[in-house]
Amino acid sequence: MPIKAKVQGPGIMNRRITVITTWPVDAGEQFREVMTANGISLLSLPMIEIADLSFRLNHDLEDYHWIVFTSKNGVHSFLRRYSFSRENKIAVIGSGTAKALRTKGYEPHFTGSGTSGVKFSYELAEVVGSGQKVLLALGNLAPNRLKEALSPQNQVERVDVYQTRVPENVDENILKRIIYDDYTLIAVSSPSGVKNLMALVKDKIKRPLRLVSIGETTSDAARRLGIEPLGTSPVQSYYGLAQCALETINHM
Repeated sequence: MPIKAKVQGPGIMNRRITVITTWPVDAGEQFREVMTANGISLLSLPMIEIADLSFRLNHDLEDYHWIVFTSKNGVHSFLRRYSFSRENKIAVIGSGTAKALRTKGYEPHFTGSGTSGVKFSYELAEVVGSGQKVLLALGNLAPNRLKEALSPQNQVERVDVYQTRVPENVDENILKRIIYDDYTLIAVSSPSGVKNLMALVKDKIKRPLRLVSIGETTSDAARRLGIEPLGTSPVQSYYGLAQCALETINHM
């Protein structure tokens, strides 16, 4: 049963709760469902765009023992070019990436806890073991943490299958609501989303942004920019982020 939001505290007592989302409009379905079920108004201000990249593998697909994904974007972009072989084992981080894989008709052989990229690298190193040929299907901004964790004992290839870029157009009206502090929370789901948002508002806002974050990697990116998120989801998924947002609202 979803947590119900309670309107509490000065600042939100006398107005409708408004949460601004910062991911592409076609993402975050679970977040949207939980928020609307609790009567919370959502505004979409995408701070990133996702686009497929052209890529080529160094080996035939069936030569890879493991194929690793850290986001649903990676799953979608990769499977627009390739279909898995019986020889492949598939590893994903978190329930959201696993769900994206299942919608394409595949079951992951390993699903990481989804709490952070650092923890996933440790989990994956244990599962993969040694002497394996591993393919990492990532976004262009993903750190090299997984490759560094797996390379000492395995043959690891990284391929960037999608890129994250700054949107060409931004809704100025929603941006003004942030600048004038006319919102309850901003929900962020990626380091690049946080960075792009701050680049637009950092010289215009008078109060720190009120953020809730999808996970520790994104929260760390916010902290490096001088923002302490009001809440961080313990599970890296849009559902977890929705629950985190509701709990944060309840304590405002």
